[in-house]
Amino acid sequence: MIREALLLLGGTIAALFLLWYLHGEWQPLWALVCGLFAVLFVRRMVAPTYESFPDFLKRPLDASVVLLGAIVATWATLAWPRFGGFPYALSVWREAVALLAVGVFLGLALASVIYTHTRLEKEIAQRERLEEDLRLAKGIQESLLRSDFPELPWVEAHALNIPSRSVGGDYYEIFEAGPGCLGFAVGDVSGKGVAAALLMSTLQSSFLGVCDSESDLAEVCRRVNQFLVKRTSPERYATFFVGRLSQEGCLEYVNAGHNPPLLRRRDEFLRLSGGGMPLGLFADATYEQQRIDLSADDLILTYTDGVTESMNRAEEEFGEDRLRETIVQHAGGSAKNVLDAVLDAVGTHTAGAEQFDDLTLLVLRWSHTKEETTD
Repeated sequence: MIREALLLLGGTIAALFLLWYLHGEWQPLWALVCGLFAVLFVRRMVAPTYESFPDFLKRPLDASVVLLGAIVATWATLAWPRFGGFPYALSVWREAVALLAVGVFLGLALASVIYTHTRLEKEIAQRERLEEDLRLAKGIQESLLRSDFPELPWVEAHALNIPSRSVGGDYYEIFEAGPGCLGFAVGDVSGKGVAAALLMSTLQSSFLGVCDSESDLAEVCRRVNQFLVKRTSPERYATFFVGRLSQEGCLEYVNAGHNPPLLRRRDEFLRLSGGGMPLGLFADATYEQQRIDLSADDLILTYTDGVTESMNRAEEEFGEDRLRETIVQHAGGSAKNVLDAVLDAVGTHTAGAEQFDDLTLLVLRWSHTKEETTD
């Protein structure tokens, strides 16, 4: 109410001064009536959005309302017959037209400010809703990517995913695949952001569903591939690596177009390649299961291309050579230590550069059981 009263008083005083300047005499009563109605009208026009304006906009808006009301009041008073009727109106037509033009331009400016502010408010509200949706989606995705890994005496397992945006398209899985068996998988979905995250969840649900009823990894990939081909668009696909490690050290795996994981054995590296095409491309694609026997303390590092293709400011990729060097330097550590070392090395290489792709690492270290060591 105080603000309203001050606006009305300011409009009235401004109208009085304009009348005195243009006409040479005071017209307090008529100016009071015109000023009150003009300012009240203009104030009511901006009222719907006024309260939502920030404080730094309210003050200039108040001044503009007062000035516009005074201009409208003065223009109406000059054209009123009390000052001489039509002949007088003709004698002050220049002043009347000038005031009308200023009032129109000022009114348009006010309307533009109000419209822009209203549009920005809507955009901010929409962005906040989107950010909230992304925050919820990120929480859901983090819950899908398990952080509690099976604790078995014969194998160490650890994994990590860092999306380049709020949500990403990389996927990993570590689970007990039966007595004395550990299953694991890493996938990289084409694209980034929400679309990739949706396809990632589709890949995860179909993979876990097929794993419950099928033990042959090649058949698992074939059925998941057919599901993705039927349920996704042609340009959506996923590279995928799935493995099953037994307590005796037998590793069975299928590499469906994924970056070949690195198997560190003593002083050499083996690349776990072969298996078939990426999932989701061709309905009739077939897959072949590979097999390799591990030695004690063999280390397996499965990763997505967000690791090796991470670039520094000079657009230089981290590359597989740096990845191998990091593994060699920390080969004696635990699976988690190796993963942390690789992550630190990538972070050092890309310091200050933007992360363009999702990054996923999965590290396994197999060792003999106590019974086998005794024998």
